[in-house]
Amino acid sequence: MKKFDLKRLAAIIYALAITAMAFLFFTNDFGLVDIRKTAVIIGAGIDLTEGGVSVTAQVAVPQPSENGENTVYIEVEGDGATVADALNVINKKTGFFPKLVFCKLLILGESCRDADIFEVLDYFYRDDYTQLTPVIAMCSGSAGELLASKMRFGNTATVSIERLLSDEAKKSANVSTVNLKMIGIDNFSQSAACYMPYIRARAQSAASPAAQSTGGGGQSEGQSGGEEGGDMQEFLCDRTAIFRGGRFAGILDEEQTFALNLLKNSVRHVFVPCTYEGTVYTLGLRNCRGGAGVRSSGGGAVARLAFSAVVQVNDVGRAEDPRSVSEGVVPEGVLRAGEARLRGLFSSLFSALREADCDALELGTKLFRYDRALYEELEGRVLSSAQLAFEVSLRSAG
Repeated sequence: MKKFDLKRLAAIIYALAITAMAFLFFTNDFGLVDIRKTAVIIGAGIDLTEGGVSVTAQVAVPQPSENGENTVYIEVEGDGATVADALNVINKKTGFFPKLVFCKLLILGESCRDADIFEVLDYFYRDDYTQLTPVIAMCSGSAGELLASKMRFGNTATVSIERLLSDEAKKSANVSTVNLKMIGIDNFSQSAACYMPYIRARAQSAASPAAQSTGGGGQSEGQSGGEEGGDMQEFLCDRTAIFRGGRFAGILDEEQTFALNLLKNSVRHVFVPCTYEGTVYTLGLRNCRGGAGVRSSGGGAVARLAFSAVVQVNDVGRAEDPRSVSEGVVPEGVLRAGEARLRGLFSSLFSALREADCDALELGTKLFRYDRALYEELEGRVLSSAQLAFEVSLRSAG
């Protein structure tokens, strides 16, 4: 009796399955929507109006390849009583329903300062097709006008802002990048505080000397930009908007933002200028470790702001002996000056948060976890009543 060959049978089954799948692949679109009949929101701006909400969606519309452009970016505005209502108006205007699943950026206009931002953002937490990963920021002026800005570099305002709020910028402590999930967790914790980047737009002349000196192509581009009317825009994201209980509480300046990022984020390589014996030193900090903690002491709370890093001198405001530069040893006095500079930054940050009564450092949340009795005694007064202590340590890389 001939023996049954299982291996041969399995090979035949695999071949039939591959043939069937290939047939389906080349003959059926599986119900997918024609790419020319859909659109994807890559960024959205929200402004409050007298009648409700205005949503400006920056939409990427795929184009047939024979048109020369793969994607066209347009801004579509919708007004309604709520964000969902405004998006429905966009649907009526365009004929396609914009998909939020690929939305990577949400911008709140200056008008949102007067409202609870979580009432404004409620739709994005409820919608099944919206993820909690979009980066969120507040801007000066109108969010709709910001998204419609003409850019010096980058295709759209959304692409440019995403680059400025990237993880790389966050790791250099330059921006306070957060997403929907992060601000939701922070706001509904015991500290009831959150923060986000604050964007400022600055106009730059389209016909700049740099554009005029780039040759024929550069001159043509600069001239066409000027003919289209107006200046190009560039953005600054080095400030931070802080919120208490969902309500706007103030804006941290550049130095306070930098200090907040050193304590809250995992930073990789940052630069800190300091002055020692009348000379300015720019210190490069690596292996940074920072954090804010709280402990009980004498019946009260002590806020501990800690930071440590390995230091090298990146620049000096005077000529240096090449031998000392190659050794890479940071003088002890410069290290102490750098520590004093950091303590000053942390003190300024703490004072600003205390004045705004915004516990962005999450001291209340940490006290709730580790000393429930003291938290209940100081509930609502942790930030205002806590004493401040520093633990700042810098050591030379050489």
